[in-house]
Amino acid sequence: MSKNFLTPAETANSFIEIGDYKVKMATAKVLISGFLAGAYIAFAAQLMTTVTHDMAGFFGSGFTSFIGGGVFGLALVLVLVAGSDLFTGNTMLSMGWLNGNLNTKQVLNNWTLVYIGNFVGALFLVWMMYHSSMWHGHDGAVGANAVALAYKKTHLSFSEAFIRGIACNWLVCLAVIIVASARDTMGKIAGAWFPVMAFIASGFEHCVANMFIIPAGITASLDPVVAHAVMEAHPAWDLATLNMNSFIVGNLIPVTLGNIFSGAVLVGGLYWFLYVKEENKDYIHLHNNTNNLHCFLNFYFRKLTCLTIKLQRKLICFLKDFHRQEKSAK
Repeated sequence: MSKNFLTPAETANSFIEIGDYKVKMATAKVLISGFLAGAYIAFAAQLMTTVTHDMAGFFGSGFTSFIGGGVFGLALVLVLVAGSDLFTGNTMLSMGWLNGNLNTKQVLNNWTLVYIGNFVGALFLVWMMYHSSMWHGHDGAVGANAVALAYKKTHLSFSEAFIRGIACNWLVCLAVIIVASARDTMGKIAGAWFPVMAFIASGFEHCVANMFIIPAGITASLDPVVAHAVMEAHPAWDLATLNMNSFIVGNLIPVTLGNIFSGAVLVGGLYWFLYVKEENKDYIHLHNNTNNLHCFLNFYFRKLTCLTIKLQRKLICFLKDFHRQEKSAK
């Protein structure tokens, strides 16, 4: 009888081939695939915002968080089963990079294109929601919930956002591994749903989800009906602090770095070490000369530091271009 799932070792090794395929995709296809993933995540985030906007008063905050996570589980089902490229999942390209199949330029190029595609897809849904007037629902309560979610996220400290980003993508990448190991559609759906429900219910931070949630909150706060509803519920809040600077600097950068760390190191790196490394002849010398985890981590973090520095440079250039375009638009 054929088995309906892959072992962890078989799954980890399959990611080497997946990485080879991803970095060879045409630029246009990567951008479009990234756009779809950003939109899929945004659909789930909007669903969560609408469903939970008035639940806390009836069921309490804990159960509301659980239901929010439950409906947001749609996000990774759409991304992984329907098919698209999500930046947080692609951080596991580190497995192919460590294995010698991929070089730094290939990994960074894929990450950058997918990140941009995700961002555009998420912002497209922000535009759709704004012009649909859906945030006016229940006298602006739906929009007020969008603002509240965004406001809380932009008022985290750098370390809080970074650590919540680590925890989030640890679960997301485990979901990716479970989905890759499943051989039937229902197994993939269940594998995608449970870890994502857990990260939302726990209050962790996902950079692509925040590409929709925070711009949605910023945009919704500009609507007088929504702003009035927010200030009635939270009179001490200063909505002027909810802006592009608090979004990018206060949330997106630390969350993105946290997502990269957990995806590339805690999942991609450690799964490569456990299940792939000994099978690759290029690393026989590493296995013979560094037969303990401490030496492996020293080796890995030297490579990761170089990769992180290059990614930060690309991100800074992207943000500078974004600010220039914002100023010219004004």
